[in-house]
Amino acid sequence: MTEKDCDVLVVGGGVTGVGAALAAARNGARTTLLEAHPFVGGNATTGLAIHSYFTRYREQVVKGVAQELVDACQAAGGSVGHVPYDGYVSMVTPVDGDTFRMVATRLLHEAGVTIIYGATVIGARRTGEHIDALQVAVKAELREYTAGIYLDASGDGDVVALAGGEYTKGQPIAGGRRGMQPVTMMFAASNVDTRRAAKALAIYEPAMATRPDYDGEFPVYFNGTLEAWEDQLVEAGEIFAKQKKQIWINTVWPFHLNLNLSVGIGVDGTDADSMSAATVDLTRQVAILSRVIKANVPGFEHSRTIPASIVGVRETRNIVGIAQCTDEDVREGLKHEDTIGRSAFPSDIHDPITGDVVHTDIGGDGSFDIRYGALVPRSFDNVLVAGRCISATHAAHGTTRNMAQCLVTGEAAGVAAAMTSKSGTDPRLLDVPALQERLAAQGAFLG
Repeated sequence: MTEKDCDVLVVGGGVTGVGAALAAARNGARTTLLEAHPFVGGNATTGLAIHSYFTRYREQVVKGVAQELVDACQAAGGSVGHVPYDGYVSMVTPVDGDTFRMVATRLLHEAGVTIIYGATVIGARRTGEHIDALQVAVKAELREYTAGIYLDASGDGDVVALAGGEYTKGQPIAGGRRGMQPVTMMFAASNVDTRRAAKALAIYEPAMATRPDYDGEFPVYFNGTLEAWEDQLVEAGEIFAKQKKQIWINTVWPFHLNLNLSVGIGVDGTDADSMSAATVDLTRQVAILSRVIKANVPGFEHSRTIPASIVGVRETRNIVGIAQCTDEDVREGLKHEDTIGRSAFPSDIHDPITGDVVHTDIGGDGSFDIRYGALVPRSFDNVLVAGRCISATHAAHGTTRNMAQCLVTGEAAGVAAAMTSKSGTDPRLLDVPALQERLAAQGAFLG
């Protein structure tokens, strides 16, 4: 078995892993990033807007690496920046997925990060509370990676789970079972009259923006419903046509839209069979939805549709940390001494049974502090976690799972990993004020 060594091993190259690897490398750590797909960026590459940098009062509370990536995408023509919206959030941040992928790849390369694509962690060697190595499957061989700090940015808490660490999974549902929020496959429609499409679909006035290469404003974000075309959906065989068909749409282009509409109920994002079946079903859903939309919705008459290359997963495991983001944090907008950044997106819960969506605003000033301890597994002395799988209750997870917040926790975990890998410090014993000082010096917002 081939052996590899580094200071910080980041597992998962979605937005979280991008932020984490950049931060670790820029703080002097020899950093390797493992990603199962042939690209970095995760859901940011599928056309999702990066929520949310601003509170409902339009105060920006997410900065640092998260803002740097938007600025870089905007400079490359693949973002319109932050745009006011009067819907369930006050500001939206659409980015072009392909631009994000190219920008993130360039920044990682410039930072000196070693990216290994097609890499899947399949096992862990552990002595007591210490992970000694991770076993990784890559093309044509198995490898063993050793590191000073293992940073789990997998979204599913794969490192923690494989090493036997503590975690929760999903939420209680009927029959004593635990359910997880539905999964989704984004799809893109090109050659669309976006103004007519927004007029036909939007519930609220769409967010409008401009581009230097286009005359006039055009819609870049709106949410709406396909309820008016329920009969056509039923006739086409769309299985969730009888529920209120909620749809979220964004773009940075005048004639292109990214649609968040398909629904995969009862899917376990940590199970290969479940995810494979969901991918087949969601691809089928996208094909049906595309036909119905093209045939019936104004503005889509000449559209061409492309399904996203991956399924978006909202919820699987959350690690048990030395601290936790809680329901009270969301209700009250609480602030904490061990903050590493803010979360401002409303708690966004998609029901595991029906798929219906409920947004709950964060209390207080519209944001709460994400605690450093939520990034630190209770089970290990050399592991940090960032992104969707941090320690959080179900309601808190509904806000911290979103991409801007994943970049916040990714950057903080990356800096902490660099600090602890150099000193040999147990992350559970890290000098948090020293971490905060470094984060603030690098442009992160701590309040």
